[in-house]
Amino acid sequence: MIKKIVLTSIIVCLSILLGACEMIGTPQPTPVVYESSSDTSMDLIIAEGEVVPEKELQILAVTNGKVQEILMNDGSSVKEGDVILRFEIPEQLSAEEEAAKLELLNASQALDDLNRFGNLQKQNAYQRVLDAQTARRAALAAWDEFDKDQYDEDLEAIKEDVIAAKEELDDAEENLQDYLDLEEDNPQRVNRQDDVEEAQLALNELEREQEQLEQEYEQLELNLTLTEAELDTAWEEYREFQQNDVPQDQLELLEQRKAAATAKLAALQATIDDLSITVPFDGTLIETNVEVGQSVLAGQVIAVVADTSVWYVESTDLTELDIVNFEIDDMVTLEFDAFPGESIRGTVIEISDYPELKFNDVIYRVRIEMEEHDLPLRWKMSAVIKKNKE
Repeated sequence: MIKKIVLTSIIVCLSILLGACEMIGTPQPTPVVYESSSDTSMDLIIAEGEVVPEKELQILAVTNGKVQEILMNDGSSVKEGDVILRFEIPEQLSAEEEAAKLELLNASQALDDLNRFGNLQKQNAYQRVLDAQTARRAALAAWDEFDKDQYDEDLEAIKEDVIAAKEELDDAEENLQDYLDLEEDNPQRVNRQDDVEEAQLALNELEREQEQLEQEYEQLELNLTLTEAELDTAWEEYREFQQNDVPQDQLELLEQRKAAATAKLAALQATIDDLSITVPFDGTLIETNVEVGQSVLAGQVIAVVADTSVWYVESTDLTELDIVNFEIDDMVTLEFDAFPGESIRGTVIEISDYPELKFNDVIYRVRIEMEEHDLPLRWKMSAVIKKNKE
């Protein structure tokens, strides 16, 4: 029994010793160490890039609207100014445009008429001055010929006659009072009634003569005032023409009216033009992101266009540490994941001044022009940019 226990203990100890020896003798795997984009051993800078076209643009809707028609298919060649799609024109906007066109037409016609017949208006204004001067002279002549002293004497005399006629009328009416109790056809009453009527007629005639005499004087005085005012008004109207053949105030008013109508129509037409989406340069319609009948919001991407006649490579990961090694006209080597074993020489033609922030790194884009090649490159293909350090 004791022998079995000892044997078992020996076996366990040997097993432990053998496991320890195996652990000590087995080599451990070497940790992987990733290299930076700069190969210090070869003084080589390696960066990632992508294939990009000459120009590219996302076209945004500048206003809300509904797509009425799409005129170009994806992949179509387009020229600068080509309309690729249109939005519906709201009825209110169309009505405002028609009203603005009519206002501009009316303002233009009024201005043309003013310029066309302005000289006639000027001559009419001057004729008014001449007529006013003639009337003024006549009024002054009549006033000078008027004998004011004789007028005062005549007026005083007729006023006395009027007073006397009133007294006679009062006497006749007083005499009539004594006969009013008699019959209406009584001769005595009739005679007294005739006396009253004759006195009334005499008074009326004298009052008319007084009124006429006073009116003649007042008319002369009024004519002086009116002709002077008419002459002043005529001169003021004529002076409005200044050195022009049309009234300056009317000309300025109509010019302002036409300018306002022109500005309003231009603003409305600009709004309508925004409903027709055009391309800003020659190229290809890459894709249209909307459909007929779709409602679109201002700022929404509705299409993408690009000029793919020339391809370039742009870096995507050059940091502030590496960008200092790049200058315009530097030569680089380009390799593409899609074409293993192929390489193209290229020239740095543009270095961005404004950086991008990518994964907390400051990134600067570099554009590279490729030398002539026959590789069938496509947009966004991955590229490796290699450049020797200076």
